[in-house]
Amino acid sequence: KQWYQRRVRGSKTQKGNLMDFNTMAVDPATILLIVGAVMFWIGFFGWVGALRENVRFLMVFGTSLIILFLAEAAVGILAFVMKEKVKQVVEDHMYESIRAYRDDSDLRDAVNVAQRTFKCCGVKSFTDWQDNAYFKCCNEGIESCGVPYSCCNITLQVNLFCGVNIMDIGDNSEICQTNNNITFVPSSHLKEGYGNGAHIYDDGCLDTMENWFNKNLYYIGGAALGVAIVQIGGVWLSQSLIHRIKVVTAGGYYK
Repeated sequence: KQWYQRRVRGSKTQKGNLMDFNTMAVDPATILLIVGAVMFWIGFFGWVGALRENVRFLMVFGTSLIILFLAEAAVGILAFVMKEKVKQVVEDHMYESIRAYRDDSDLRDAVNVAQRTFKCCGVKSFTDWQDNAYFKCCNEGIESCGVPYSCCNITLQVNLFCGVNIMDIGDNSEICQTNNNITFVPSSHLKEGYGNGAHIYDDGCLDTMENWFNKNLYYIGGAALGVAIVQIGGVWLSQSLIHRIKVVTAGGYYK
């Protein structure tokens, strides 16, 4: 038990000291902060520019919308052309999320929401959770050989301990001593009656999300097109207002 506690504390310390860009990229707080900052920048210049009829502010607003539109288009094209590379990057971030599950409360909530929404568990399988020090088999602790509660197929009431001890490995000392180099206890050790969605979700989230994306591709494309139309409309309105301000300022008459 003392070895397990040292292992867990070591994981937290390593996470705290190595807050690299990969970890920050999957942090929901970081993503929301960046999106909020961009929206504030564009909205501030557009609002003040229109309110005060300030040409420079309106130009910053229109230019920012153009840059944002081009960046979104570039990301979309690259994601389509480099689909396998994007999938690999997403997979790496998902594994990073599993390893940091207990160390980041925002990330933990995001993972739980994703698994319950898409009814999946882990990246490719529920055994991926053994990559986390808390859920790894052959460790001492209540969550050993388990999965988070969001992996459980429960619809009425959430049981935070429904994913505890779902693997049947018999004598722990036997399998752990005879398989010193084993990284994961295979899915064949799942307890009887727990598989096929009866107790926990068997499917990994990577393929489940990819299938959902492919099924809703037209809706996603329509939403992206709608956002693009709004952005182009914002650029057109800002340029129209700039032209009107310049005409009035020059002493002309704008119809």
